[in-house]
Amino acid sequence: QVPAWHDLPPQDPEAIDTLAEAYFESGGELRAILRVLFNSDFFKEARFKKVKSPTELVAGILKLVGTYRQPALGITDYPAATTLMGQHLLNPPSVEGWHTGKEWIDGGTLNQRVNFAVKEVADADKPGIRAIIDRVTSGRASLSPEELVDRCLDLVGPLTVSEQTRNALVRYARNLNGGNTDAGIVRMVQQIVATREYQFA
Repeated sequence: QVPAWHDLPPQDPEAIDTLAEAYFESGGELRAILRVLFNSDFFKEARFKKVKSPTELVAGILKLVGTYRQPALGITDYPAATTLMGQHLLNPPSVEGWHTGKEWIDGGTLNQRVNFAVKEVADADKPGIRAIIDRVTSGRASLSPEELVDRCLDLVGPLTVSEQTRNALVRYARNLNGGNTDAGIVRMVQQIVATREYQFA
């Protein structure tokens, strides 16, 4: 964050210089600055480098399960979930707001994050999960463990995982009884949202 630069320099000064140059050359035109940003290598390479804030994690899960479209009973539980993960909504620790990054993760908050995600995706009747199940099984009587993992990763994200994580998911898929059933697909989605990679944006 800018106010902290006197203590900790920005991660990519060259990126800041590039955007500042685009700002001055365009006379402050936002469209030109965004064009430079979105076409830059530093923007493309930033994917999956930032730990999701609790709010980003909760909002992403609600979008994934498809329950975000209208208010429903229990929706007031979600601000409490972000608080348990370390982000009390509308109550930042200072006027700077929340610092982002690894600070969101410790032994306790990681458990809260994983448990929240796994619990929310457990219901096959939620519209988003139902859509994943239907798309995974669409047009195929059965799927190999590798196909099951790849389809679920694509529909949950698309999410890019390390070879080690993918191999672990494939091993899990091989041990699933009825991996192509609703319950098997739900369990695979639960494994995916519990991965290290799912914690990053």
